[in-house]
Amino acid sequence: MKDKDIASIEDLLGYRFKNEEFLQIAITHPGAKRNISSRDFEKLEFLGDRVLGLALSDFLYRRFPEETEGELAVRIATLAGTALLIELAKKTKIIDHFKIPKDFYVSSHKNSSSIADMFEAVFGAIFLDSDFKSAQDIVLKVYKDDIEKVIYKEKDSKTKLQEVTQARTAQLPVYRLLKTVGEVHNPIFEIEVSACEKTAIGQGNSKRLAEHNAAEKLLKILDEQ
Repeated sequence: MKDKDIASIEDLLGYRFKNEEFLQIAITHPGAKRNISSRDFEKLEFLGDRVLGLALSDFLYRRFPEETEGELAVRIATLAGTALLIELAKKTKIIDHFKIPKDFYVSSHKNSSSIADMFEAVFGAIFLDSDFKSAQDIVLKVYKDDIEKVIYKEKDSKTKLQEVTQARTAQLPVYRLLKTVGEVHNPIFEIEVSACEKTAIGQGNSKRLAEHNAAEKLLKILDEQ
């Protein structure tokens, strides 16, 4: 009988495994089951990291032919970064089918870098079970519009605001968490930033993104002065 978590992930990905053992290793934290070795999981995560990197790099190279190597590097660093991988694991609900030790699950609030490692291992499992093209198709399906909106503004807005603030007041912007709303697996953070006697409020699926959003809004306010 097929494992329910494997069946659910196959439905979410739109991919059927020929060898379910690959996926079983990928979605099982080594501390959760004794029959899954740390060595096997770590090797699969290692492979998945490379598969993901190549899948994204190949797409970005073709999608943004006018961008420099440095600009593409910024995109890939964000797309393959731990924060976004965790967000995608939550957004796709694949995280709900990861087999994680109970104490780990509670203490980490699903935000551990191990979640990103397991998500990468899933891509490695698909590659082993099929080929690179199939794995890349699933990667692009998982990322959807997020692959287009890894935004320089979001990445650079906090740095830009800091530079503007220090130039005007010799002080740093102050960020404050106002509230967190939404479901546990998909929270929305609301953060306020203050600088130059002005404030702005930003939102995002992580504190980092909410801070960038707030910084970007405050930059627009300061630019209008």
